[in-house]
Amino acid sequence: MAQILVLGFTGGIGRAATKALVQNGHNVTALVRSRSKGEKYINELNNITLIEGDASDYNSVLKAADGCSHLVYGLNIPYDKWSENVIPLLETSLKVAAEKKLKFIFPGNVYVYGRAKLNPVNEDHPHEASTKKGKIRIEMENLIKKYSTENNFPYTIIRMPDFYGPYVVNGFSEKLFINSITGKSLQWIGNKETTTEYIFIEDGGKAIANAAISEKADNQEFNIPASEPITNGDFLRKIAIAGGKNVKFSTLNSDIVFNIMGVFNPMVKEVKEMLYLKREKLVLDGTKYKKTFGNIPATPYREGIDKTITWAKEFFKL
Repeated sequence: MAQILVLGFTGGIGRAATKALVQNGHNVTALVRSRSKGEKYINELNNITLIEGDASDYNSVLKAADGCSHLVYGLNIPYDKWSENVIPLLETSLKVAAEKKLKFIFPGNVYVYGRAKLNPVNEDHPHEASTKKGKIRIEMENLIKKYSTENNFPYTIIRMPDFYGPYVVNGFSEKLFINSITGKSLQWIGNKETTTEYIFIEDGGKAIANAAISEKADNQEFNIPASEPITNGDFLRKIAIAGGKNVKFSTLNSDIVFNIMGVFNPMVKEVKEMLYLKREKLVLDGTKYKKTFGNIPATPYREGIDKTITWAKEFFKL
């Protein structure tokens, strides 16, 4: 079984990938800033070694990678820090992968595609992002391929839509579930009638774990769809019911409001440029992954939402 370094363990995708990896019998080394915080995320998972350190520091990552054969890059930072910090942070880990010859597994997203030219979107769709963050994601993927080619180590890119589920704590998504439980109204962004998709985070983790270990995924890119397309309104409605109080919900979709709020909150300004993903249809085609691995992890929305409600009650002591 493999020894795998996971960066971003206390983030949603890092924790979900770790869960799938250890359940498949692999051992995980997780680099965390705080051991005490990291221990809260282990929660009955076995075969995990926590190492305190800084993922932006080459020596910390290099030390954590000792004895590992794979690196799962689950790091993310707030939108308003992307322009300055995302590429240097990624390059630190790529230098370690080059030094140690680690397989580099990168959870990607749909930002690289820009607006969908057709649906569902497969891996051959042009990378024509018009947003600042979409262009950064393209730069990140190109950098991974460059390092892989020049330093002779394999990579895999797994692209997913927006996700929800246990341990997805970003100051935004988890509030839907907290409010559903506590009886407060839900607020989301975009057009409630737009068809989109939301992947259950543990399905994304399973897809990452499968691709991480398999040589069939070396130097390949895969799109992982959710269990099925859904409108923003139907997604919110399911969450509103699941908390037991059938709360009200609404969507914020006014450019004028976002412009005003953005003056006072830089994060709102950054979110605004990605609004097209909540206003225009973009769903992913998982044919390539299915042909390669036989099936796509796909938890139905009702089941995934119920699991997230159960987690939120315990995690947030509700």
